[in-house]
Amino acid sequence: MNSKIRNDAEAQELLAKLEDYYHQPVLPLRSFCKAIETWMECIIKNNTEPELVRHDLESGRRYYKHLPQLKIDIRKSNLLGRLLFAKESLRSKMCPKHKGHWDGRAMFFEKCPHDCGGTGWLKERSSDSGYTGMSITLVDNDTVRKALKSKAKTRKPN
Repeated sequence: MNSKIRNDAEAQELLAKLEDYYHQPVLPLRSFCKAIETWMECIIKNNTEPELVRHDLESGRRYYKHLPQLKIDIRKSNLLGRLLFAKESLRSKMCPKHKGHWDGRAMFFEKCPHDCGGTGWLKERSSDSGYTGMSITLVDNDTVRKALKSKAKTRKPN
């Protein structure tokens, strides 16, 4: 059986089957994210555009000013990336070094000795790879110097 989806019609057919199975909408993650962004934009407009502003019980009146920052936080969230894209479960064991707080150095430059990946939380399963898909390999200075020398020798002049 060939498991590749060949076109949009086949993809839509499979989504319809999944919706039937789960008894709820099934859609690509980007569609869900776009719906949330559209909702945020509507809440902001309803509270800022003069022709839409009402002075009675307006939806989002108490929080609409915070939505732009919330949108940025959602897009930058490593936790959401791990939960939604990497399909990890929520990490529950705090890293002894980073104590539940994100650390960019440990995520991108200095591997955490407890392998939290800079998230501040230890992986629940050894197969969890995190959201960035990056791994840090520690090398000594001699290895770096040799690699840079080798690269300089193979570089073509302009």
